[in-house]
Amino acid sequence: MTKLPVRALPPNDTGRLLVRINSKHRSGIPRYGIAQLMNTDNDKSVKALVLGHDDDTAIFMPYDIRKALGTDKGADLEFTVQKTGWFGKICWLLGTPDPSVHVPAWLALISVCLGVLGVAIAICS
Repeated sequence: MTKLPVRALPPNDTGRLLVRINSKHRSGIPRYGIAQLMNTDNDKSVKALVLGHDDDTAIFMPYDIRKALGTDKGADLEFTVQKTGWFGKICWLLGTPDPSVHVPAWLALISVCLGVLGVAIAICS
């Protein structure tokens, strides 16, 4: 478990659903990895895109993720970070409220399903 103060994302990340954590607190999760963050005080958790930051004394997250974890800007957050598998990544891609992420993910899923259906029809005929 790690305990760090929560800060707002830098201005260039405004509007993005991501968390910035220094690599020494990420439990081996690579840059652009999807992680399950859990607030150990209230057991609330959220899947989020994880990027790095030079400041190893704080965790940076937007309003929506802070509210999902039940914490406030400036508060100390005791949290755990776990890597998600491929199924967790797919669930995050399809379920994130960010339209620039979930729209292409749904289009890709529909395309794969139509491709499988086309192969099945070709095999049956």
